[in-house]
Amino acid sequence: MKLFQGCWNLPQLRCAVLLCAFLSLLPVSASWAAPSVQVKGLFKGGAILDIGGKQRMMRTGQTSPEGVTLVAANMQRAKLLIDGKNYELGLSRRISNNYVKPESIKVAIKNNGYNQFVTPGSINGRPVSFLVDTGATSVAMSAAMARHLGINYEAGKPIKIGTAGGVVDGHIIRLNSVSVGGIRVSGVEAAVSDAGLSEVLLGMSFLSHVQVSHENGVMYLTK
Repeated sequence: MKLFQGCWNLPQLRCAVLLCAFLSLLPVSASWAAPSVQVKGLFKGGAILDIGGKQRMMRTGQTSPEGVTLVAANMQRAKLLIDGKNYELGLSRRISNNYVKPESIKVAIKNNGYNQFVTPGSINGRPVSFLVDTGATSVAMSAAMARHLGINYEAGKPIKIGTAGGVVDGHIIRLNSVSVGGIRVSGVEAAVSDAGLSEVLLGMSFLSHVQVSHENGVMYLTK
């Protein structure tokens, strides 16, 4: 503090002014707090965010004047980078100044002895049994199962599905929700066909939202 050597020989008011001027030059990052952020709108490649009370329309890769970066966005969620931390928010979700990232949910699925992983779950709140299939592009079920679950699959997009027995007609639909254990994903794509599926396949349209790992014959889904 050589700057102030001899300062106290000056009148007290002049010392106070000099001290305030010096302190104003010190870094203030230690007291900086991340702004509150709320997702107001979502679309592919962009989002409308409320950042500290100011509305920002942002495209993927953009950083707001408040330092919030939109990493990715689709119709369901936005991925944000704030103060070096990653957050994922759905519509109307908010990060406040005292935001604490929730603990991850981990679901264990045991091998059934036939190198298969079968687990109870639900579709649109209705109970089902899932066969985990990381090779399936989406959740898949038979037309009979869809009818049992009260799903109007014929309103979906018609498609052709190749099976071991040939090509069959099918439909692509979007499920309101798919749940396994404490993990719930909304707006999951599913394929419905008369391919004779005995189980509902839990494919990548759900699994892409979780981390899949294996340990000692047990599969873990973590979100």
